[in-house]
Amino acid sequence: MNKRFLAITCVTILMATCGLVLTATRAAGDLTPKEARRLIARMAGIQLPSDAVRIKDVSSLGNSATVTAQVETAFRFDKGGDGKWRVAEIRTGDRRWENLEVLTKALNVEKSARARAELESIATALEAFRRERGSYIESKSQGALIDHLNPRFLKIIIRVDPWHQPYAYEGTRSSFVLRSAGPDEKQNTEDDVVVSR
Repeated sequence: MNKRFLAITCVTILMATCGLVLTATRAAGDLTPKEARRLIARMAGIQLPSDAVRIKDVSSLGNSATVTAQVETAFRFDKGGDGKWRVAEIRTGDRRWENLEVLTKALNVEKSARARAELESIATALEAFRRERGSYIESKSQGALIDHLNPRFLKIIIRVDPWHQPYAYEGTRSSFVLRSAGPDEKQNTEDDVVVSR
């Protein structure tokens, strides 16, 4: 009986070991929850303790992964002159606080630069279209614009700005205006990102 029990135990351990080796081989290039937790806890200069990040799911696809995580941190609020509460600071580490307004402004500067680069790419495609066809695309629809440009003149489809709002386009045979509503997400305000010819 003991020999049979020992044989069954050895076979079970061997099967479990083979399963682990196969799983490890299959997933060798996948992002692990531990690695995701470490990267999230240390992103953008933030130094959160690793137990402040809880990974719920890691979904890998090729060289990309989507991670669903819960991040625990603290926020400082203050009351403005109008009597309304606002988030003033976010804790980014042990005794480290960052002004949320400064972070938002820095993020919007980066997003504005990205919006300008995307609009310049579309403008370059419009110039190539004009050289080949003799005029710009006549439309008041950014969707119609991209449909005319892609894939011959514009290799990637660009429809929304970094604030997840659709880009605006207004074009005649001889001129065009491309516009992102910018951080305030309102058209025709001073923070709009505009490229025109």
